[in-house]
Amino acid sequence: MTGSGERGIGARAAAAIYATIRWLTDIAMAVAALSVLVSLALVCYSVLMRYVANRPEPWVDEMVGYVLVASVMFAVAEALRKGEHISVDILTERLGPGGRRAIYALGLFAVLATATILVVEGWGMVAFARMIGIRSIGYLDIPIWTVQTMVPVGGALLFLAAAAELIRVAAGLPPDEPGEDAVSDDRRLRGDE
Repeated sequence: MTGSGERGIGARAAAAIYATIRWLTDIAMAVAALSVLVSLALVCYSVLMRYVANRPEPWVDEMVGYVLVASVMFAVAEALRKGEHISVDILTERLGPGGRRAIYALGLFAVLATATILVVEGWGMVAFARMIGIRSIGYLDIPIWTVQTMVPVGGALLFLAAAAELIRVAAGLPPDEPGEDAVSDDRRLRGDE
């Protein structure tokens, strides 16, 4: 009886951790979506200025590049959470539930390692660029570390998403399905679903 109660508490704690990190990845995804919209607006502005006003704005291309980096780095954690990263299913489809779970956990450990590299090397890159005062070589002439900061931030979000998913798997919760939320996890733990 104690083991079952402990597992329920552990699964509830895992669901709460997952819900918190899901909230963070949702915010990051909103930033990524906004970045895509800003990028689209900048490209439209550039086209109008170039072909309608006959006054090209050369800084726009540089800014669009920076905004696209933001859209990728802020969306990567949400893509992991929703299972939208590239995977090869030919082997895992032939495995049983335990084998699939083990392969999935192994993949999450690989993501944790990659995210750690992004954070550590990213902060090193930011610190170096800031220390020597590197500025962009384009028309904007901004401190490049401000743009580079998106790499370790995105890596940290990816790390949190992978860790939360690993905790979720260890607690015995099923993978997140589109349209589910932490409330669904809580109901499933109580046996309401």
